[in-house]
Amino acid sequence: MVIVGLSPIAHESAVGIIVNGKLVAAASEERFSRVKNQAGFPHKALEYVLQKAGVRSKDVDHVAYAALPILEERKRDVAAYAANVAYVVGAQDAASHKLRHLANYGRNVLFKSEWLPFNAGQHKIEVALKEHGLGGKLVYVDHHRGHCASAYYTSGFDRCLAVSLDGYGSGQAGSFYLCEGGRMKCLAPIPYPHSLGTFYRRVTQALGFKPNRHEGKIVGLAAFGDPSVLEEEIFQRFDFSHEDYFRFKSGQDPYFERTLVASYSREDIAAAYQRVLERVAVEYVTRWVKRTGVKQVACAGGVFANVKMNQRILEIPEVEEIFIFPAMGDSGVGVGAALALQADLSGLLPTRLDNVYLGPAYSEAEIEKAIVASSLKYHRPPCIEAEMAQHLVNNRVVARFDGAMEFGPRSLGNRSILYPATEPSVNKWLNERLNRTEFMPFAPITLAEHADSLYQNISGARYAAEFMTITADCTELMKQQSPAAVHVDGTARPQLLRQEINPSLYDVLTRYHTLSGIPTLINTSYNMHEEPIVCSPEDALRAFQDGRLEVLALGPFILESAA
Repeated sequence: MVIVGLSPIAHESAVGIIVNGKLVAAASEERFSRVKNQAGFPHKALEYVLQKAGVRSKDVDHVAYAALPILEERKRDVAAYAANVAYVVGAQDAASHKLRHLANYGRNVLFKSEWLPFNAGQHKIEVALKEHGLGGKLVYVDHHRGHCASAYYTSGFDRCLAVSLDGYGSGQAGSFYLCEGGRMKCLAPIPYPHSLGTFYRRVTQALGFKPNRHEGKIVGLAAFGDPSVLEEEIFQRFDFSHEDYFRFKSGQDPYFERTLVASYSREDIAAAYQRVLERVAVEYVTRWVKRTGVKQVACAGGVFANVKMNQRILEIPEVEEIFIFPAMGDSGVGVGAALALQADLSGLLPTRLDNVYLGPAYSEAEIEKAIVASSLKYHRPPCIEAEMAQHLVNNRVVARFDGAMEFGPRSLGNRSILYPATEPSVNKWLNERLNRTEFMPFAPITLAEHADSLYQNISGARYAAEFMTITADCTELMKQQSPAAVHVDGTARPQLLRQEINPSLYDVLTRYHTLSGIPTLINTSYNMHEEPIVCSPEDALRAFQDGRLEVLALGPFILESAA
């Protein structure tokens, strides 16, 4: 059976393809269009996944779309609004907050900008699918069931709690599922507007960053503030008196965050919002873990891009292991929709992902053609891993482009920039070269066999950490050896690398370890600020020159800057 999985096209447009229950290809449209968070129908990504899977349109059985038909979506919106009005009337909150919340929420429901675009969007999808020979194959899948399916069926957990948390999808903001033996049972949906995604998006916007894009900067900024200054005031916005899910009181009040910005530092605001996010998520995950007796948690949805929150969930005493689907946001929910549909039609058992190198790869001939066209000098070393390791020991910035592109928001070595983690000042000067303004340090890539000596409580996160989706407290040895990869709060977001996952990259890191005595390097995404991660050899060559990088390992070839 062949199932194409399609993400919602409002943003993060992406496609995956499942062949006989196995995820064989996936990519976001932004990597081909070079437009960050590309919206619209993913024509190029669809063409790619079909080609990679070796199938034609006529071979596709279904196209799973991670949304409900427009009328069902709107019915959920109206029902959620009615239920929220009844709740707010009796909620313990300031009258001014309630009035602003209801006025803004009512306006959004009555004049919702998505009403026509969603309808037009679904029509556009049907038209586009016909253009690709896929007409009549569309199947709608509940958005949050898609998120939970993406996490469960790639977790390898037979029995677990699957949790989705995001801004909005199919009239909801999250869900809790009990998963066992390949089956998923919904325990409780979290209806909109009780949205942790909205909660975090609003503070991101209020602090001057782009919502749905820069939430990660709030996570980094939070470490520089004092959460106690505002924590309790913000925490009171949530109602924990219900067993099924939390209630976000007056979450649609558009002025709450704006008033805070006028009186408090952005560091303290970020710290308080981060702390409250962690507390709310941990409170309800803990309740459902205890109620179900599970020991493993599988997570997806945009809120789970918050790596610090993920660490807090792992620290719940009853939780032994956590997994976060690597494409946790809406770019990955299409894959989840396809997996959910596969399970419904033919059954499916959870297995672990070998890797997420699911994007395009380029031949040696294609790479060399691009280099020749650039007129840059290059050579082919007898052992590229040895030459890369030597450049790294000599403190040179090395960009690596090799093999298939990663799916999801993290660069995991095939489209990465590498550098020794020994120099704390690298966070400033390399970010400046890449035109980035980041508060988080660069993430480390570490030989997996050294994880226990460098990261605390890592055993329950080893699989998750292969995809750089969770932070861990660093040991004194890590802080001493690799200070550039350790945040001010003593944590890091590691990628643990095993030889069988990426032999060539593992060889580079092993050689570097042999030469330096350090099993860790900085690994940051290969892109300029506000650009998607590089996809093609041409993208890599442009970023190499624009970022004033020193060495580019492009396939089997080495290029060095003139400086």
